[in-house]
Amino acid sequence: MRNGVVVSLALLLAGGCGGGGGGSSSPEPVATPPPAPPSTTDDSGNDDQIAISWSLERTDPNGLGIASNDIDALLDHVFTDEAAQGAIVIRRGHVVGERYATGFDVESLGTSWSVAKSIYATAIGIAIDDGDLALDTPASQWLDEWTGTDNEETTVRHILEMRAGLENAPIFVEADQTEYALSQSPVRDAGTRFEYSNPTSQLFEPLLLRATGRNAHEFIAARIFTPIGIEPTSVGFWFDPTAMNSMTYCCLDMTIEDFARYGLLMLNGGSWDATSIVSEDFVTTSRTAQSAFYGLQWWIMNDAYFGRASPLPISVAQGLDGQRIYVWDEFETIVVVLSQYDAEATASHVLSLTNWPRTCTARNTCAASTGEEVPGYDEWTFLSLLAALDDSGGTGD
Repeated sequence: MRNGVVVSLALLLAGGCGGGGGGSSSPEPVATPPPAPPSTTDDSGNDDQIAISWSLERTDPNGLGIASNDIDALLDHVFTDEAAQGAIVIRRGHVVGERYATGFDVESLGTSWSVAKSIYATAIGIAIDDGDLALDTPASQWLDEWTGTDNEETTVRHILEMRAGLENAPIFVEADQTEYALSQSPVRDAGTRFEYSNPTSQLFEPLLLRATGRNAHEFIAARIFTPIGIEPTSVGFWFDPTAMNSMTYCCLDMTIEDFARYGLLMLNGGSWDATSIVSEDFVTTSRTAQSAFYGLQWWIMNDAYFGRASPLPISVAQGLDGQRIYVWDEFETIVVVLSQYDAEATASHVLSLTNWPRTCTARNTCAASTGEEVPGYDEWTFLSLLAALDDSGGTGD
């Protein structure tokens, strides 16, 4: 049975905690950065200038230029996924729509899977802003294990772009996952090709610890979560099986509003209520395609992502089994979607063969599951429905 569990967990993440369209090889795009963050003041009286709500207050969507029936259509589509736990739609910080599956509500914990990559990448950005790390400096300056190896010239940028030359080896079943990530040899020259890789993102753990003196959990708690109103004691921070290493490619347990707060931070160019958390330049670079459809630990839902014309080329932080934070700059809107998480089955936040973030039950993909996997909603259609919010004009019930 143990071997079956190991194989199942390895297969679970064989394609990465996230997802995306297209293959791993990607041509260089013409980068189109997101627009400037929204104004925080109401100086014109129209719905486009309603002040941002930093408290995520509930507001009638019609007052923010969105018809209620268009919100309903979007949420109806999300819940064609029978494994969906909750979805929340936010414009300029105002909650204009939300829905939860039976047995869940706004206070229920969800789990990030690879949405965590985007959050920990933001921590790397803060360390760069502080001068503790440098984007185009070889990571071997902090990762001594890489000195004199084929990884020696791999930069922090290469790691963030998923172009470090490391393959997506099955790190999830390893004990010391930082040691495992550091031991990986490149399969190609750094900077030559995008390849989604969990070991690559686990390198954030030693980079943050060695550059800042704080472990990754402490760093994001103090520098991201607390300033934007997320209570760190309510967050489930996952460790690898050593119970020593923060998992930085995966696994943070939070409420849907907590994930939304992070999304609002990104929408606002890295600032929260006039306080800069991370530089706007880093946020813009993160959410601009550096390869065909990937930024700095963010996916770009463009034509290359879908392999056809995208209805709305926005950025998304995404994780296994349907975790999403969509950020739409032009309409100043974010949407968070979580899949059903069996938080009560979590004995601790130390990963083991019997203890991991269980979203597989509702998705019907656990080792003991029988029958077909529960499919997610169609994401191309989701973006089409999301785009329609900008045309709805705030009429309709």
